[in-house]
Amino acid sequence: MEFPRLYTVEDVAKMTGLTTRTIRNYLKDGRLKGLKVGAQWRFTEQNIKDLFEKQGVSDSMKEAKNQLVADFLHEKRAETPRICTIFDIPCSSGQEAQTLCEPVIELVNVLQDKGEIELSFQYLNGRARFIIMGDPKLVQRVLVLLA
Repeated sequence: MEFPRLYTVEDVAKMTGLTTRTIRNYLKDGRLKGLKVGAQWRFTEQNIKDLFEKQGVSDSMKEAKNQLVADFLHEKRAETPRICTIFDIPCSSGQEAQTLCEPVIELVNVLQDKGEIELSFQYLNGRARFIIMGDPKLVQRVLVLLA
């Protein structure tokens, strides 16, 4: 018997480009459904997909993702080299896009211990869009996984 993959509040925030506080607010107001395990929330792919399909949430996610890139472009002074890339992969459904995203989230979670890296993900009109920012060597490792 195979159990469904469960995601944390932090995972959902990374996928959507929203803050963990916004995700928790969506839980409180019912826009996001999940399962409470002990003191922590967990979400299935269907929970996340349902969130993506809500119009107000979808618009907020698009704005947050665009803001990530705008912040990168307007950053006055970086302490270390940084890169920002947008990687689109054609796919036939949100479910396929979500399946593509799972190993990427896992890799980014591992890489965060090695340096600065951020991931944003969304499904847009037949494509999975990944926005990846941070240390060029770490971003390159994620791109190799996606290519």
